[in-house]
Amino acid sequence: MKRTLPLLMVVLGCAPGPSATTVDTGPIDTGIDALGDSTTPFTPQTTPVTTLPTATGTVHFAHDVVDAPGAGDLPFRDPALAVNGVRGGGWFEGSLDVFALGFSPTSEASLTLGWGGGRVFDGAGPDLAVFENPFEYTEGNRFMDPVIVSVSPDGIDWVDFPHDYTAPDERAYSTSPADWSGFAGVTPVLLHVEDNVVDPFDGAAAGGDAFDLADLPADDPVSARVLQEGVLQVRVTTASARVNPHTGEEFVADPVSNGADIDGVAGRYLLFDIE
Repeated sequence: MKRTLPLLMVVLGCAPGPSATTVDTGPIDTGIDALGDSTTPFTPQTTPVTTLPTATGTVHFAHDVVDAPGAGDLPFRDPALAVNGVRGGGWFEGSLDVFALGFSPTSEASLTLGWGGGRVFDGAGPDLAVFENPFEYTEGNRFMDPVIVSVSPDGIDWVDFPHDYTAPDERAYSTSPADWSGFAGVTPVLLHVEDNVVDPFDGAAAGGDAFDLADLPADDPVSARVLQEGVLQVRVTTASARVNPHTGEEFVADPVSNGADIDGVAGRYLLFDIE
């Protein structure tokens, strides 16, 4: 039998389950452990928690790399870059502090992260924020690598956040973010753990793409478990590696895309399970 020990709650509303108290974890910690020789088979890695104190509490970034099938010794293939703190490049430049995913069903197009056994629960407002590295290159046009975000209560069963590509021609790529509803990798990242220390859930100040657990499909049994048990792990997948149900083909991608680039994932209402 497990009991739930409150580790974190940002005080913007009440998370379900046991009452929680705000924990002041002190200054931002952006240190990470070395992953070692990237030519060896990948094994799950744990790094120190990266925390960001805000006016409303302390946000925890996912810091466990549970699964990174694309890890290797090529540039941007070190998954530690997805858990060492977010370093956004702003509106007109993508960050280079990122782990690059693949871009096709046959490539290593996903990354699974966790919070060291902690669970993110549904609270007031968005509960997760995903930071990729899109940027604008002309007015109204944005370079994007759209990302499908999935959550799991146990690392086995998964449910996707609702997402819908709504371009007039869904077999053609659109540079308009308005056509990529429910995807991450759409909004440029302004948050930077050294140069622009802001609340990750303040969209105007931080950028990135936020997700509310209350928006999970109501008719999916895994959604019900996530709302009851919390999110143990989060998975981000390049959209072009998944099938668009409207076309029966993979989601389209920018012709120069080589897969999504993950800078980090933040959790808002975190509780920790202990035996």
